[in-house]
Amino acid sequence: MKIVNVTPGLIPIPPNGWGAVEKIIWETHLNLQKLGYDSHITYLDDVPSDADIVHIHVANLALMAKERGIPYYFTTHDHHAYLNGKDSWIYQENINAMKGAIKSFVPAKYLVDYFEGVPEYFSHGVNTEYFTPNVQQIDTHKLLCVANNGYAGNQSIDRKGFGIAIKVAKELNLPITIAGPSNNKNYFEKNPPTYDKLTILYDLSEEELLTLYQNHNIFIHASELEAGHPNLTMLEALSCGLPVVGTLEDNNHLKGVRKITRNTTDIVTAIQEVITDYTQYNLDAQRQAEELSWYNRTKELLKLYESGTSMKDKLLKHYSNTKITKQHKNFVMKDDAKITFHAIDGAFLEILGEKSVKYHVDFIDKKTNTSVYSLEMGNNSWARTSKKYYVDWKVVIRNLSTNEVTECHLNLKHQRVLIGFESKSLGDTLAWMPYVEEFRKKHECKVVCSTFWNQLFENKYPDIEFVKPGQTVNNLTALYRFGLFYTNNQIEYSKHPQNPIQIPLQQIASDILGLEFEEIRPKLVAPEATITDSKQVCIAVHSTSQAKYWNNPDGWQQVVDWLNKKGYTVRLLSQEGNDYMGNKVPTGVISHPAGPIESVMQELRNSKAFIGLGSGLSWLSWSLNVPTVLISGFSYDWAEMKDCIRITAPEGKCSGCFNRHRLDAGDWNWCPDHKGTLRQFECSREITADMVIKELEKIL
Repeated sequence: MKIVNVTPGLIPIPPNGWGAVEKIIWETHLNLQKLGYDSHITYLDDVPSDADIVHIHVANLALMAKERGIPYYFTTHDHHAYLNGKDSWIYQENINAMKGAIKSFVPAKYLVDYFEGVPEYFSHGVNTEYFTPNVQQIDTHKLLCVANNGYAGNQSIDRKGFGIAIKVAKELNLPITIAGPSNNKNYFEKNPPTYDKLTILYDLSEEELLTLYQNHNIFIHASELEAGHPNLTMLEALSCGLPVVGTLEDNNHLKGVRKITRNTTDIVTAIQEVITDYTQYNLDAQRQAEELSWYNRTKELLKLYESGTSMKDKLLKHYSNTKITKQHKNFVMKDDAKITFHAIDGAFLEILGEKSVKYHVDFIDKKTNTSVYSLEMGNNSWARTSKKYYVDWKVVIRNLSTNEVTECHLNLKHQRVLIGFESKSLGDTLAWMPYVEEFRKKHECKVVCSTFWNQLFENKYPDIEFVKPGQTVNNLTALYRFGLFYTNNQIEYSKHPQNPIQIPLQQIASDILGLEFEEIRPKLVAPEATITDSKQVCIAVHSTSQAKYWNNPDGWQQVVDWLNKKGYTVRLLSQEGNDYMGNKVPTGVISHPAGPIESVMQELRNSKAFIGLGSGLSWLSWSLNVPTVLISGFSYDWAEMKDCIRITAPEGKCSGCFNRHRLDAGDWNWCPDHKGTLRQFECSREITADMVIKELEKIL
């Protein structure tokens, strides 16, 4: 029997570094050969026509095989299909690949139901001949994590529980090593650890990894999401005799594994239990690994192959030498069908014609050269992608009768593009506006822009046509929307390429428009300073949620008193009043009268500095190049503009809830980690007046 595993083609097989899918393909291939089978690893284009089994591990390649008439088996390894939800394109791509397969597999039991019962559960294996225990006597218990942290959209997220593992090691006073690819630097740069018994290692070879396992004796795996239960590193640890203290799906069980939740106390207790009964856990770990050796898993896989339909007589040759017509917008194909293609709220394709013709259509992201959405459609029908942010689209339309291929490309040069702001927030608008202009320049298109603050920008961006929200705009080729989009309390990944609360505010706009992110100030229609030697400082003490306030009860008053003693006039720009939601205005300030935004801008221009919170007035001050002191504990220090004086929660205090949880705008006292406890709002309460005054001394 000739068996072919299709390579994803991104890194070599066997992998020379981190590459879980590639390792799975390689180990399966070696054991197929060991069992006497004719095994090959090839690219999809090189699959031989006499193959009996074709196994594919990436959804877009499976769909391409389906299009070409190649029967296949399919395994998904992508946790993002679960992370992004059933409405995401990646879920749809994977389930379509499963439905098109002879048999499909998932290496986690919970994914069987998640994918509508289509796939079967088939677990990973481990090379027990390579990953062997160290028989030396244990002197000190050493903890180990081996993982690639984060998600594809944000490598700084602690998906694998590094931070929890370090806290546990500290509490137990045990040494800990964390190893993985250099991607992990993204996490540690955002979350610098402070434990003297911590070792961090990057990009180990397979030999170095084996030595690492053999020099440690307890493996921590506090992961929040896996596409494989067990995953590869957990199995490698078990094979080396390391008991695993880790998360595991509810309906699964592994010998040698002490199941935990992502709770520090739970993990500490679990490690103490493992240490107490270490010999038994060690033996169970090795026995479990032996049961799940790649040799045994491959034999089980062969049984599943044999239960499927023979493929040899079904393989079709790949189509080749097709004539391609490259087009965009509206045009007529050779079979007299009229094509309409645009990117208004997603890539849209309509085919109109009198003949009965069937087409295979692929919507392809040219940046990654991957098929995002594919389908069969006939004349007088249409299709639209769920992705509504900017993608450099190519749509390939193949006539299923003649094999003739037509391509549509998204070309925005000289075309009208509408960019609409769905947030009324002053801060959001100021943060996002610069990227409208960058998009216009990059694509040489005619941009129409709709904001709730048009008067601030119209004379500074003369090449952009500004319209009021809700105004009808005609003759468009593309439409993109700015906002923070949720459905049923879940992020709409059809409108955001990555989690918008886990990136800087400005990057939300650059991501939606497909631009490289760099911090850019907006250009404003703003008054010049009228008093050049003014000793004035502006402040804004109010915001839209208590979590955004400076919750130190004496903070504002102490800063205002210090400024007054230095001879500065302090002007309060907030308009909410003297005792808004229990937040009192400090004495010794002049309240700015209600009026147009331009009057606020004038006072900022006349000021030596501005002190504010995570609010629109801080963004306005920064936009006007006024030295801006921003006090915030509820967001991380990368969330707002970099070019300001950022004062955040002291080390060791809770912070950044806004970048970890969705803000509940209906709960004024929202504090997701510590509401109702003595630690409520500690992020800003622990920011002292001295911390602010120290920074003011540098700029005044």
